[in-house]
Amino acid sequence: MSSHDPSATDSAVPADANVARRVMWAALSVIVLVPLLTLGRPDSDPDTLRASAPSSSSTTPDSTVPDSTTPDSTTPDSTTPDTSSTTSTTTTTTTTQVPFPALAVVEAQAVRVVPEQTDVVSVYNSGALTFSTESRAIAAAVQADADYAVSHAASMGMTLVSRRGTTVQAAPAGYAYPMGTTVLDPTAVEALMSETVAEVLTATDIVMSSLTASLRGAVAGDEVTLVSASGAPVVFTIAAVVSDAITGGTELLLSPEAADRVGLDRKSSVIMWNFPDRATIDRSLADNALVSNSIRIRRGWDPADPDSTLGMAAAKSLLGEFAYRVNADGSVSIDSAWTSENLPSGRRLLDSNVQIIARCHNLIEPALRAALAEVAANGLSYTINVYDANRAGGCYNPRFNRLAVNSSIGFLSRHTWAMAIDTNTIGSCQGCAPPDLDCRTVRIFRKHGFAWGGNFLTPDGMHFEFVGERRDQLPYPSRFCENIVADNAFTDPDAPLPVEATERATLFADAGLVAEHHE
Repeated sequence: MSSHDPSATDSAVPADANVARRVMWAALSVIVLVPLLTLGRPDSDPDTLRASAPSSSSTTPDSTVPDSTTPDSTTPDSTTPDTSSTTSTTTTTTTTQVPFPALAVVEAQAVRVVPEQTDVVSVYNSGALTFSTESRAIAAAVQADADYAVSHAASMGMTLVSRRGTTVQAAPAGYAYPMGTTVLDPTAVEALMSETVAEVLTATDIVMSSLTASLRGAVAGDEVTLVSASGAPVVFTIAAVVSDAITGGTELLLSPEAADRVGLDRKSSVIMWNFPDRATIDRSLADNALVSNSIRIRRGWDPADPDSTLGMAAAKSLLGEFAYRVNADGSVSIDSAWTSENLPSGRRLLDSNVQIIARCHNLIEPALRAALAEVAANGLSYTINVYDANRAGGCYNPRFNRLAVNSSIGFLSRHTWAMAIDTNTIGSCQGCAPPDLDCRTVRIFRKHGFAWGGNFLTPDGMHFEFVGERRDQLPYPSRFCENIVADNAFTDPDAPLPVEATERATLFADAGLVAEHHE
């Protein structure tokens, strides 16, 4: 596998993608710079505003393969178009939603919240946390004289947001909005976020992230209806809206008592904090055999990983929020309003030299085209297995992994957003290490705004996932295909990083996303 630097070109993330990225990160910068915790109920009727969804790309495809399925079709990309027609009473249902309300004045004064702990370590394995990983991580924490807690995570369905009996947002009948959800003991919340945040968590009161709240105009005091593991609706009150940098990227934060009400019992990681120093915790992790390719250790002070992916809230902000339904046969249906606005009608030829045919999100397609064009221009077309990509890869393939049989709680695949594409499905298969993709091709994709799955905990080298920003100049010791960073990439590489530029800011961003792709 080559590690040569790709030939320099003037192309980067396409203009359409850059515009969307700037919009998203402008919103996030406000959240990071003004991390306010809002308590109480609105004391007056709020004004209204509209939130705009990403517009469809005007890019003209080289070729279009017609797709005759209904707009909410769950048929994945393949070389054989699906010519069957689908009839469903829900396919014509659109999201019922009142105008998004502006954040209102609240009874309690807003309180500024900052992370109590930036030196925090998360330890986990691919999939549900195993007993072996959990016990060794706890032993490491005890050895280092550190505090620790076990977190839980999954995707919850949310059907309704209401305010004093008035609907703020409602999913179509039978559908729900996916919500990345993390469960932490209040003791851990107090240490990692703040005492103020911990105090509001109860069996009936939860925390929502600022970005997630802004997407639907939710405010503290609103009620949300979540779908429990049994399928029964459970109502909670939003006790606080908190900066995403503080919540670690999760959309919803629940106490263990609240998690019991919905049946969310899937362990995800062991969190450690309050250790004497970084060297001590690193030594303890090594002593307990946790430094392994099958276990991920995320240190809050580390710089961001170039192959880290967007949390669910950030993905929704960039690509739009859909409602989903898990059908009796396990397939997933997506509401037609989102698919018609954000996806092309069928699979399209992305490049005349690298002839991948796929149905990808309108915002992502220009970046994907630019990456493939640069791959071809550098004589690297042979490094991408087009046959694999067209036979078993593609972008759009909605999938939901249940926590248990018939459970309504689980994990959504990133392919549900049509934001990722799989290419070399044999030589760079999930679990294949090292992947067979040429590192020059990997770095070109990073340059055009894609994270690469070859460095996921379970290597997934066929997988490129859109993140909307260049990732080819981040200095990070990747296991495979490390970036070749220009000397002037950072003016002061030894300067402390702000919390939003570290692993701390995305500590719980993976909540609710398919484990094998994201961990």
